[in-house]
Amino acid sequence: MKKIWISLLSLLLIFSIVGCSSTPANQPTESSTEKEPSQAVTEEPSTEQPESSEVAEPEENENNILIAYFSRWGNTDYPDDVDATTSASIVADGENYGTTEYVARLIQNQVGGDLHLIQTQDKYTADFDELRDVNHDEMANGYLPPLTESDLDISQYDTVFIGYPVWATEVPQAVLSFLNEYDLSGKTVVPFCTHDGYGAGRSYSTIQDASHAAQSPEGLAIEAKDVPSAKDTVDAWLENIGITGGSTGSESAETAITITIGDTVLDGVIYDTALAQEIKEYFPLTISMSGFGGREYYGGVDFYPADENLVGGGNTFNDGDITYCEAHHNMAIFYAQTDNPVLSVDVIPIGKVTSDLSVFETLDSRAEITFSLAE
Repeated sequence: MKKIWISLLSLLLIFSIVGCSSTPANQPTESSTEKEPSQAVTEEPSTEQPESSEVAEPEENENNILIAYFSRWGNTDYPDDVDATTSASIVADGENYGTTEYVARLIQNQVGGDLHLIQTQDKYTADFDELRDVNHDEMANGYLPPLTESDLDISQYDTVFIGYPVWATEVPQAVLSFLNEYDLSGKTVVPFCTHDGYGAGRSYSTIQDASHAAQSPEGLAIEAKDVPSAKDTVDAWLENIGITGGSTGSESAETAITITIGDTVLDGVIYDTALAQEIKEYFPLTISMSGFGGREYYGGVDFYPADENLVGGGNTFNDGDITYCEAHHNMAIFYAQTDNPVLSVDVIPIGKVTSDLSVFETLDSRAEITFSLAE
């Protein structure tokens, strides 16, 4: 009898210790930063799981949103016994996540919708140098890797997020395979990407051209090391582009404008963000702009936007971006990527030019540029 009581007391003691543990069960206990080819191939694993990941796959998609993403994790032959400290993978709450998937889940947690992993029939190598060479060969040859069979019905979605790691300043060829296989014309297509410090490169323009999207709101680029703490960044971005809580806001997310340069009139849009709407009140707005670096025309403005509206900036740009810079108190139009796409200051996108950007390559060093609401 005495032995039985001792056994019972031992069990009670064990349960008490487990119940008071300061570390939740299955919670990650170490972080990692995956080393990928600089500029050429970039994707890192996440170090923690998005909030409310247990509801990452809603029972019914009532908002017609698809979040399609390509990730090394799920498309790479990693060894079964891969060591998390090598950054090839990380275990979070019992699951492995790459950075792009992590961001995809953050988006889903905010707007709902369905997740879809873009998977190639042939797995990519886990070796850093080999992967870089494979990617360069695919790009040079215009090769579109075949995708695994899927029962995805793209026709049921009105808004499609496309996520990917930036490889050699571009989208991976597997993403182009997806855009070639599925008809996204007439839809709202929203790009998002992870990178290793060099921004989105030319990828947004590539997504817009290849998808034939009816609307392509401003994309989101997050440096891999910042992904684990990116929830607020993702939420702010979704609010800025008018896609929150399952509502695409596509009818009010953009307002048509014209950009007049001498006898040339270009089409564009201004976003439905607080900053853009504040600046829109000054239209028609004529700015004397100077060309710089073969990539932009910029010029000072004589108004100061409200401090609370100066959010959502970054030090990279996309072709066609119309931006406001708080540090230099000016607006700019970016028309071409260069060998150094990282800016010395942050700029905040307020709209974009949707016409052919080649006109900017023929302008004089200074030009009077007028922004007006479209008639």
